Amino acid sequence: MMLTRSGKRHLLLVLAVAALCAPRPGRAAAQESILQEIQREQRELFTRVAPSVVFITHENGLGSGFFVSSDGVILTNAHVVQQHPQVQVVLHDGRRLTGEVIELAEDRDLALVKVQVNNVAPLRMAGMHDVAVGDWAAAVGHGRGAIWTYTTGMISNIYPSGEERPLFQTQIPLNPGSSGGPVVNLRGEAIGVVTAGLTDAQSINFAIPLQQAIAHLPTLSERCDCLVIELANTTPVYVNDVMVGSGPRVVLMVEEGMYEVAALIDGRLVRRQVSWPQSRKITLGE
Repeated sequence: MMLTRSGKRHLLLVLAVAALCAPRPGRAAAQESILQEIQREQRELFTRVAPSVVFITHENGLGSGFFVSSDGVILTNAHVVQQHPQVQVVLHDGRRLTGEVIELAEDRDLALVKVQVNNVAPLRMAGMHDVAVGDWAAAVGHGRGAIWTYTTGMISNIYPSGEERPLFQTQIPLNPGSSGGPVVNLRGEAIGVVTAGLTDAQSINFAIPLQQAIAHLPTLSERCDCLVIELANTTPVYVNDVMVGSGPRVVLMVEEGMYEVAALIDGRLVRRQVSWPQSRKITLGE
């Protein structure tokens, strides 16, 4: 069959497009290598986080929680423990222990449970300003009783700290029973506590920022890598010229270093330099 000039041009164009679209061995190998690396990192993160997560049960329900100290203090939701003074706690290694509810902040849906165990692996808590819309995030919990379930997604919205109950929204798939479990970042650090989801929507779930747990649970603030700032009133507090909350008590996750703390007290701006961890608590306006 003879091809016209235009037919030849068309054939050459088809062949060129086919060549461009054909899989390239080098590119395919590179893509596979990237995916393998992502898979490896996700597996390693679960391996690090899972031993810190516990399964909480009592006669009226179940939920999740996670260790925040090596001597057995667990952070969870108030609605998980309800009004029970004791709950049953199952550790990742299979141990079953009785937990004492040692602190409640019901208005924030937070609770602390203590089990008699030592040298457990707590989750490291992320520092201030470590959460932003679009951040990758993951959760480990016990949705619908499916223990140590690992789900991933991202932060999809953040509700201001001035709200009655500050929250951040995720599109991590979660189910009842996940409440009280940790939301972690890429480094496996806890950034929030799973609290609730919308039952009439898909993958719209909420978490309490870890900063709220630290601020409203004194036992936790005493154990964290925190700077405690106390004032006589509810004036706004600034650290390194960034507003971080309002008095009379502000608790911040910080790293080692120098911080400038400031607040407007009795009509005058008071500034103090703080070196953490040498100083863990500061009172302004004394």
